Amino acid sequence: MSLQKLLIEIEQKAQQEANGILENAKQEAQKIIAEANTKAASLRDERTKTMMVELDAQQRAELAITRMEQRGEILRLKSQYVNRVFEEAGKRIAEMAENNELQYRELLAHLILEGIRRLSGDKFLVEANSRDRKTIEQALRTIAEKAGRTKNNEIVLQTGILQARTLGGVVVSTLDGSQCFNNTLEARLSAARNLGGEVYRILFGAGETNE
Repeated sequence: MSLQKLLIEIEQKAQQEANGILENAKQEAQKIIAEANTKAASLRDERTKTMMVELDAQQRAELAITRMEQRGEILRLKSQYVNRVFEEAGKRIAEMAENNELQYRELLAHLILEGIRRLSGDKFLVEANSRDRKTIEQALRTIAEKAGRTKNNEIVLQTGILQARTLGGVVVSTLDGSQCFNNTLEARLSAARNLGGEVYRILFGAGETNE
């Protein structure tokens, strides 16, 4: 074989080998690119999913905050209405007391009888402000008779001036001072506030107290 033919053959084999290497490299490159594209697409999908989850979580958090704010505003308004009820009740009772209305006289008798029922014994001191004391003394015998029927015993009642300032009502105690029951208007309104849930139900309907 001549030198020229040998060189041509070597060149052809080298070219074939180079082409083979280039083809393999091209295929490998395409494979790498395809894998990279697949991974990139997967990452994009994953990132998109993550962003959607984050966005959904943010929206839900904002919605929850909005609902809490609305709920707080509703509770605040309800609380205002309940407070208004007690304020109006206090004003109305005070007016009744000042005018010595029949309803208030009946209320005084009820407060005294309740105090007597809560205490043991048969001798009691009924203390009230000077205005109510006069009203009580006018009905003292009748109240004592009703209390006697409740306790199945003769009841002795005495009256006194309550030292503490009060809108009305009474403080009933045993004559020996061992027992006492505060039934002033302030005490009754305070007790009613502690049962505010019932007022909520009356004003806003059943099942609305915790909204």
